[in-house]
Amino acid sequence: MNDANSVNNVKIGVAILAGGSGTRLWPLSHPGMPKPFIPLGEIGSLYEEAVKRALALSPSVVFTVAAEKMLSFCEREGVEPLREPCARNTAPAVALACAYVKKKLGGDSVLIVLPADHSIPETEKFRERFLALARLARMRRGFGLIGIEPTFPATGYGYIEKGEEAGEGYRVRSFREKPDAETALKMVESGEFLWNSGMFAFPVDLLESEMRKFSPAYVDAAETYVETGDEKPYTLVKPDSIDYALMEKTGAVYVVKSDFRWSDVGNFKSLYELLPKDDCGNAVLGGATVENCRNCLIITDRKETIVREAEGMTVIELRSGSLCTPTEKSEAIKKAVEALMAEKKEAK
Repeated sequence: MNDANSVNNVKIGVAILAGGSGTRLWPLSHPGMPKPFIPLGEIGSLYEEAVKRALALSPSVVFTVAAEKMLSFCEREGVEPLREPCARNTAPAVALACAYVKKKLGGDSVLIVLPADHSIPETEKFRERFLALARLARMRRGFGLIGIEPTFPATGYGYIEKGEEAGEGYRVRSFREKPDAETALKMVESGEFLWNSGMFAFPVDLLESEMRKFSPAYVDAAETYVETGDEKPYTLVKPDSIDYALMEKTGAVYVVKSDFRWSDVGNFKSLYELLPKDDCGNAVLGGATVENCRNCLIITDRKETIVREAEGMTVIELRSGSLCTPTEKSEAIKKAVEALMAEKKEAK
C-alpha cells in the first residue's frame, strides 16, 4: 500500500473491528455466522464493504481486530489479522489497535477505526469525509469522529452534541447515550445533534497518552500482548466501550458530519431497506416461492419455502432457525432471541 493520500505525510493505519453478536438479525446472524459476514446476494457482505472502504483511504496498513473464532471469516487480500485474546468491547480493542499501529508505523501516525458491520455504499464520499476528519484530528491535536445526520428520533443510537465550528467540522460539546423517545425527538428537532457512528480518527501518540490517563490498564494489557504475546493481562481487563472509557472524558474531540448514506444494519427493517427489491417491493434472498406479497423481506436456504398473501413481513427460514415478524417491529426480537440462546446454553 502507499501513503499518497496520507494526511500531511502522516501514515494512516486502519483497524476494522469485527465483533458483536447481531442478535437483532437472528437467525440470519448467529455464532456460526456473525453479522459482518452474512452473504447478502449481489451486495456481498458488510465486511467486504468495510474492507473496500478501508483500502480506499490509501493507508499504510489495514488490519482486522477479531477473536480467534472469527479470523477465518476475515481473510482478505491486503488485510492483516490481529487476533484479540478475548472479547472485551471496543475500548480494549482500540487500545490493542493503537499498540499495533504504533509498533508498525510509529507514534506519529493516525489510527482510523471502522466497524465491520456498517453499510456505506458511497465509497468516494466516505473517503473524502474521512480524510477531512483525519486532517482535523491531526491539525487540532484531538480525536475525530464521523457524525450522521439524524433522519428520525432513534432511541438505539448514541448522539453527539455539536459545539462551535472547527475547520471542516465542529468541536464536540457533549455525548448523549441512547435517549428515550421524547428526548430523542427534542434533540433531532433542535438540529444540534448527530448520531454517533462509531467511526474514529485518532492521532496515535495522543490516543496512547489519553488512554494512559483514563484507562491505563487497557494500554498496558495491549502493549504487553503486542510486544510479548502474553494474553493474560488482556483477559483480565474490564469490558467497556470506547465512548465511556475515553471519548466522554477526554478534552478535544471533533466531529465531521457525513454526506454519505449510512446504515448500521441493526435490524431487519434496515436490512430490508438496504437490499434490492422486485416490482412488488419484496427483497428476496434464496429460492422461496412468493405469491401475492408486498414489501416483504424473505430469506431462505430451502426451496420448500412458500410465502403467500403477506405484506410488510419479515420471513426467515434457515437451518439456524425460523422467524416471522412484522418488519416494522423486528427490533423487538432481541429479548426473545437472548432467552432462546440462554435456554440452549443451559441445555448443553
